[in-house]
Amino acid sequence: MWIDFNHYNYKIDDQSLENSCTLSHSIRSFLNDWYDQKKNTITVLTSGTTKGNPKVCFLKKKHMYQRACLSAQLLKINKRGVKGLLCLPIHTIAAKMFLLRSVIFKWIIFCDHPSSRPLKNIKNFFDISSMTPMQVEYSIKKLYYIKVLLIGGSKVSNSLERKLQHVSTHCYATYGMTETSGHIALKRVNGNYRNDFYKSFNDVTLYVNKYNCLRIRFMDLFVKTNDIVSIKSYNEFSFIGRYDNVINSGGIKIIPELIEKLLSPFIMNRRFFISSIPDKILGEKIILVIEGPPFLFSIPKEIFFGKMKYLKPRKIFFLKRFLEDLLGKIKKKEMKDSLFKNL
Repeated sequence: MWIDFNHYNYKIDDQSLENSCTLSHSIRSFLNDWYDQKKNTITVLTSGTTKGNPKVCFLKKKHMYQRACLSAQLLKINKRGVKGLLCLPIHTIAAKMFLLRSVIFKWIIFCDHPSSRPLKNIKNFFDISSMTPMQVEYSIKKLYYIKVLLIGGSKVSNSLERKLQHVSTHCYATYGMTETSGHIALKRVNGNYRNDFYKSFNDVTLYVNKYNCLRIRFMDLFVKTNDIVSIKSYNEFSFIGRYDNVINSGGIKIIPELIEKLLSPFIMNRRFFISSIPDKILGEKIILVIEGPPFLFSIPKEIFFGKMKYLKPRKIFFLKRFLEDLLGKIKKKEMKDSLFKNL
């Protein structure tokens, strides 16, 4: 389904996509809300935190407008006639912000029903698209159709990042959430300009609390997060892990994402994550959960030597297939609960 915002009286061509009624209705609904001068806010449902449930957010249109403009300027796509591919669920903040940039800068966009393989039937070249890591994983061989790619919704794994080094597309990991009207920072993950740190937009001020959890201030907003970060400079930071994921094993607080980073070179072609299960002695016992059938792999002894021995998983579980939400985010809590029940 094509939408040409380049014309003043733009037209939604929903005849080019079978069964596009639902998609067309969702897009029209958002555009009607945006143009409704009686409304100063847009209602958006969050994706939910690791241990929380989705909630309703009322985002100010002026915040959304500024975020849309800043990201487009930074990526040099703040001009008329840009061709975009929208393949995310319209209810997400990423999709709404993509539509908003299209409206502001008069883009020509193709909207497709969300799927794990958004480039499967694509034969056109696009200047910009936004995808989840799962969508990118299944689109590696056809990413040359996209010039600039924004990746969000969940973390870009080390395995996926290695694969992206072999594509010509300019790939950016995004950092943001519904409460910040989408991303407030970007990180190039491939090519000559690859970076290990997110760089925030110039209107954003970054803080951390005593637990190194990120605080974000821009315009008249102050957003608290449970993301543990390492601040490099006033506008650069790296993501370490989630505070609500921290494991307390024998009185030692452990960030699972750090263990995942250590194990990544040794479990390269499988999805996996670190979690914990209750233990009578330790309180929580570290476990490693790997997707797919069991297989043999070795980890050098020096990885978990000395003080690092406390980070070593006590049990390894193999699951046939990971549970995912609509954005491809792994449902770690649900799978951990299921494993514990079956022990």
